[in-house]
Amino acid sequence: MDGYLQTGIGIAVSILLFWLSYRQTIGAKKERTKNANKSLHRAVMRRMVLEDYSPQYKDISRIIEGKAREFNTSSNDMLSEEQLLNSIYTEVFDSDLISPPQRVEIESRLDKLFNKIESKPSVPSVQEFKQMREENKRKRSSLALLTASVSMVGATTSVMYSYFKNPGSLIASNSEWLLSGVGVFIASFVMLTFLSIIRREKEEVITVSRNTSAISAVAFEIEVAKAIEKSGYHYKSEPRVGNHRPDFIIEAGGKNIAIDAKAWGEVVPLNSIKRTIHRLESMAKEEAIDSVYLVTKKPTPSKGFSNDDSNVKVVSMNEFASILKNKQVA
Repeated sequence: MDGYLQTGIGIAVSILLFWLSYRQTIGAKKERTKNANKSLHRAVMRRMVLEDYSPQYKDISRIIEGKAREFNTSSNDMLSEEQLLNSIYTEVFDSDLISPPQRVEIESRLDKLFNKIESKPSVPSVQEFKQMREENKRKRSSLALLTASVSMVGATTSVMYSYFKNPGSLIASNSEWLLSGVGVFIASFVMLTFLSIIRREKEEVITVSRNTSAISAVAFEIEVAKAIEKSGYHYKSEPRVGNHRPDFIIEAGGKNIAIDAKAWGEVVPLNSIKRTIHRLESMAKEEAIDSVYLVTKKPTPSKGFSNDDSNVKVVSMNEFASILKNKQVA
């Protein structure tokens, strides 16, 4: 019975310390980032509604940097420019406090900026990408160090409980106290790691940061490129076609098939899907392109956004891999 109590006390101390430490460090930074995103959204929204402000991409980037410094957080942890504009577009569309004429006018201003962004997407430089990867690595290292530290404290507490109850139990010839401490450490570490994974997955569904969005987009493009290369098709990466620059063009059966990869998650604003499909339909009209595939991470609703004679096909990554495998691209 004492053994169970000793183990329980050690694990309980580890969990309590982890919760307190997380809230004061990682959790506090996430809260600052959340407040920075809210302040950023309000600032741009007010200027657009009250002063007829037409946002520019570089302006949004500067405001993000400024808000990050104001709230003592990293700009890479905040919403990206596209995410912020999508958020504002959604609020304008959904707000009953904005008159219909003003709503249409604001949406048209946002549409112009969206078209510019989609025609010339912003891609992080190698240095920026490395910085994002380093930040992610530091976060993981900090969390692992925190987990190990509090697990060690829990194990020490368990051993000290045994000592205070029976000082003679910690003699060198008795290894039970050591085994008990190691057991508490391992149990605490595993449990806290599991809780951290659950929390991280939950937070990533709620909001995707600028950092995560950029890394996810690059990783997904690489995944698509590997799938095309594995299929044996000849392809070009980011070729210039008129005013468009698709991610890839596959040469199959004497036809040029453009591929546009989007690392969208489960929740995608419908206006983003609509704009992307319309842009790709415009791309499909180029003489050098016969048809276009929009490849997404997960199945994305597309019916109702394209014309009946559209040459744009929306497929998930699994569907695209199957198409490549069966040589049905053309």
